[in-house]
Amino acid sequence: MAHQGAVIENLSNRKLFVILLALLGAQIVFFLVGALCSPQPSTSMEFLTTKCIDKHAGNSKEWFHLRPPKCNPIDNLEEYRPRSADMRDIVFVAQMPHPRSGHELEYSPWFQFLLGMLDVEIEYNPNIPVVPKALLELEISLAYRTKDDGPTDWHEFVSSTVQRSLECSIDPSKMHSGYLYNCSTIDLFELGANPYPFYLLNIRLPVNRTACAIDPSGPNCGIGLISDLRVIAIHQNGGFTAIWLWMKTIVSPLAILATLWYYKRVSALNRPKYLIEKAILALGVALCVMDFPLEWVTLWFRTPLMLLISDLRQGLFYTVLFSFWLVFAGEHLIDDSARNNIKNYWKNLSFILTASACLLIYDLAERGMQLSDPFFSIWSSDRGAWWAYASLYIAFACTVAYFAFLFFKVIRVWQTIKTKRSAHLHQLNEIRRLKIEAIIYRFKFLMIFTLVCAFSTIISYVMKQWGEGQLHSDEPEESFLTQSTSSFFTGTFGMWNIYVILLLSMYAPSHKHYASAQILMDENEDLMDDIGTESAPMTTFLKANTD
Repeated sequence: MAHQGAVIENLSNRKLFVILLALLGAQIVFFLVGALCSPQPSTSMEFLTTKCIDKHAGNSKEWFHLRPPKCNPIDNLEEYRPRSADMRDIVFVAQMPHPRSGHELEYSPWFQFLLGMLDVEIEYNPNIPVVPKALLELEISLAYRTKDDGPTDWHEFVSSTVQRSLECSIDPSKMHSGYLYNCSTIDLFELGANPYPFYLLNIRLPVNRTACAIDPSGPNCGIGLISDLRVIAIHQNGGFTAIWLWMKTIVSPLAILATLWYYKRVSALNRPKYLIEKAILALGVALCVMDFPLEWVTLWFRTPLMLLISDLRQGLFYTVLFSFWLVFAGEHLIDDSARNNIKNYWKNLSFILTASACLLIYDLAERGMQLSDPFFSIWSSDRGAWWAYASLYIAFACTVAYFAFLFFKVIRVWQTIKTKRSAHLHQLNEIRRLKIEAIIYRFKFLMIFTLVCAFSTIISYVMKQWGEGQLHSDEPEESFLTQSTSSFFTGTFGMWNIYVILLLSMYAPSHKHYASAQILMDENEDLMDDIGTESAPMTTFLKANTD
């Protein structure tokens, strides 16, 4: 019986060229959709809070708002004399979003998330110094209003008392009254969904003067003379969300169909699945999970879990994709005694599992806690920040070690191809030699595509983490996620789908009559023999010599 093998080995050059040309066209379309049709991923809006007088000093449940005005404003905070000993009669108010051209703008569920940062403006005063790493305590209440509510009908979303470390510095040449400290921007809140059109923030900075006299480093004791508070709100652009969701909606059925087709082909074989077949199948399932457009639910229902679910789905895909690359390279490299056994990869996979575990712990600690308290931040305490840094640094170190090892593996596979080619191909007749040459070239193309995909994945991962880090930095408006074009993200998303679907289609068994498929009886049988087998010729060709 003639060898049947995988689609990539038996497909004609003409058909393969047409398929690859179509995939290249699809990749270009993904980039163009992001470049020409989609806005930047996120945008920001800045709010200078209005300082209002609360005659009840926080003892009532009333909300202070600006449109329509319910606020007795304080023009100059330095000249204001508090009515209460703890200064709870001063309320900093931010009403989001801003009006524009006389029309009140609205947030939309299409915005997906809402991230709030706080910029504290402190005026230099030699009599009121700023303590290094001063402890800032905020009593924050966040309210929302729907379209059906009246302009004064605000409903409490969440109220919390939070503490943040305030790091400020000032140039010695500017240590004069009227100059402002340069203070780091601090995390305020993060909403994993954006279900309401209007939000209202009421913020108080209570001061216990008696406690401050005993401990000058206590909450709000060493924060200096506060001039203003600025809230920076960042949300995902609705246009980007629409493009992203429609892409996933169109691509998801293709990924599901390709995975089911591959599973049907492999399951029909009269033998157990090989490790590389299981790895490709797992990669297809992970892609289907990531592609499924679950975000449509957020347009009709309040789903604060969605941001965490999206991170977990993408994390699952990263883990399976990185694991597959090791198996893919290893199955074409290691000898027969170790091949086709996942246990022999535990040292290699430990890098991936460690990095994934660290990032999972960080994500659950940060966004998991924010489900019940949007004002929670793991960075707000020294211990929490230490654990966060430890998780991220360990994950980064494991990722670097993994990709260095993967690059080493790919080089060894390349050398194995060269050695085997020079040692065996000259012994074959011309027809068989041309067939093996074609298989080698196709495998090399797939390895190059793998390296390109790996490099782009690294860049995408680093850019995403870097961009999210910038969102929590002193200049969140300059984040890569708010300034970059969307073509990189749409192009990378398309590349992942094209790569996985190509693997599913090219590595599926190409035979039509599964009943005639034979079980591989002799793994050491050479590729050049005429005995029909179900082993991949490329794998057999690259295996170690037993002579």
